[in-house]
Amino acid sequence: MPIRSPRIRRRGVLLDAPADSPARCADCDGVCCWSFPSIALSWPEYQRLQGLGARRLEFTLARPFLLIENGCEFLEGGRCAIYPHRPEVCRRFVCVGAAVEEEEGGEPALMPLA
Repeated sequence: MPIRSPRIRRRGVLLDAPADSPARCADCDGVCCWSFPSIALSWPEYQRLQGLGARRLEFTLARPFLLIENGCEFLEGGRCAIYPHRPEVCRRFVCVGAAVEEEEGGEPALMPLA
């Protein structure tokens, strides 16, 4: 019987406050940059991203947005190309995961990642 390596099932969690740490993004592969159709921005964030060359910005009467459906335009090779300048909501996003192994009968068994 072939040995199977566990798959990783990831999901995002939005924290109450920013948690800057490049280490927390080391294995994520940009899940947050694919997980939403858009993210709300403050006016200063909108202006900052505009200055960084963002082409997928929207401005509504309610607030400005960055469209990230089908991937954020600043995602390069699974990493944020503007990491030090990313919006506050991006600083609050944390990717968590669990290893998934197939049990007998084809049912997945979740194991938390350390």
